[in-house]
Amino acid sequence: EGAVEIGLDPVVELWDLAAPQVIVEEAGGRFTDFGGQATASGPDALATNGLLHDAALAFVGR
Repeated sequence: EGAVEIGLDPVVELWDLAAPQVIVEEAGGRFTDFGGQATASGPDALATNGLLHDAALAFVGR
């Protein structure tokens, strides 16, 4: 449905991210840490529709 464009969490654990990472990527989005590395192991997480990912990374300061 595209209800969320950007989601971020500054403090996460692996069990918080494993399922959402798969869902976001299968839907065509991007899922990384705040440094832009594709990972579900934290310590932070950024999920976007893909189109806004670079802008969101710039916003979080990396």
